Amino acid sequence: MITVEKIHKSFGDLEVLKGVDMHISKGEVVGIVGASGAGKSTLLNIMGSLMQPSGGKIFINGTDIFSLSAKDLAAFRNREIGFVFQFHHLLPEFTALENVMMPALIGGAKWGSREVEERAKMLLEDLGVGERMQHKPMQMSGGEQQRVAIARALMNKPAVLLADEPSGNLDSRNKEELHNLFFTLREKYNQTIVIVTHEQELAAKCDRCIVMKDGMVL
Repeated sequence: MITVEKIHKSFGDLEVLKGVDMHISKGEVVGIVGASGAGKSTLLNIMGSLMQPSGGKIFINGTDIFSLSAKDLAAFRNREIGFVFQFHHLLPEFTALENVMMPALIGGAKWGSREVEERAKMLLEDLGVGERMQHKPMQMSGGEQQRVAIARALMNKPAVLLADEPSGNLDSRNKEELHNLFFTLREKYNQTIVIVTHEQELAAKCDRCIVMKDGMVL
């Protein structure tokens, strides 16, 4: 599903990633762990094409993503990659349902499309926040907002879900529920999930963990 080949990333004289290689198979839940500053989030951003590497290649489903034009890469990202961040980044002026529909609308679906709306509703129900469809983010708890953000990430049936410290802003009860949710999603959708985390409980549940230190995989 994902192949990372000799990825380097520098910011001026600072070399953050130093030739990272890894392979992730379809349906795996993989944790990326390591101390702060190890390069985990930078690697995840490059895997998601949010950041260009200084060198190396990323293949997702066989596509060399950085060989694509800017327009094609944006379309590929919208279609094939779902993102979940520590801070949900929901659009405050839109309801939960509208937030979840947004990736499909950006991808060219028409506003008011019954098919798009039905999928968004199904995802919100699956994630346990169906009763919050018409609520705006400020009317929901942090855990509910993060579930809406995950539903949004899954809207376009992405090949891979990338999560960067997804439970870092939640209390212990919501953390545990969110951790379990990732594995429910894997079982239901055969979803490939890559999670950067400092949470030992979440890392322990992953199929395997990739440990990073000083910009390299140990």
